[in-house]
Amino acid sequence: MSSSSFIVVFLFIDIVTSFTQSVGVKGVLTCGNSPLPDIEISLWENYLPDGGLATTKSDGSGRFSLSASLDSPSFLISPLLRIFPHCNSDQTMLRLNELCQREATYQIPSSFVNIGSMVFEWYDMGRMNMEVRQVNERAECSPSPFQGSETSEREGRVLAQSIPGK
Repeated sequence: MSSSSFIVVFLFIDIVTSFTQSVGVKGVLTCGNSPLPDIEISLWENYLPDGGLATTKSDGSGRFSLSASLDSPSFLISPLLRIFPHCNSDQTMLRLNELCQREATYQIPSSFVNIGSMVFEWYDMGRMNMEVRQVNERAECSPSPFQGSETSEREGRVLAQSIPGK
């Protein structure tokens, strides 16, 4: 193998094994017909152990946009958007919104992963009413100060335990 062939192979391996990818997501969060301000939103890489890429909060109108880039070793990134809303009429009425943390997760289509560090094509989530339970949603609840409780991640609600002696 000649030295020029070796250099070409080395450069090809270097290009294939690591390249920068970016993703950008935007949208508007509502709670019913009202804007949902100050809600934490984060962008994650699905296949990395500590996959947090970027975090933001929705503005006073419920709008958000966030982007991130990642040097990925030889695979197309698989971005996830995680939203932590505080919007549920039942929780608010029962004062459970301080006890339960909802989390809705969305897979960003791979067609919106950009090659390079600049985001050219943003994924627009549109207007999302977080009052409605989302398909990929779970909730984690802290114990109530008034009675015991446990978390049901599958159903995303608090299950009350019986009170001893009653």
